Amino acid sequence: MAEMTLYRAIAAGEFPAVRIGRRLVIPARVLDRMGEAAISTGRVVTAAEFCGEAS
Repeated sequence: MAEMTLYRAIAAGEFPAVRIGRRLVIPARVLDRMGEAAISTGRVVTAAEFCGEAS
C-alpha cells in the first residue's frame, strides 16, 4: 500500500490512527492484530487488508 493511500484511509476513517500533535499514531492493538494474522496465515499481512475493519 502506498503511503498516501494509507493517509487517505486514515482520513476516511477506514484505518485506525490517533493524532498526537502533528503525528499520526497507529494503536498498538492494531499492530498486534496484524502480527497475529501474519503468524496464523504464515504470510505477509498488509495494512490494505485491515482497511475497513478497523476497531
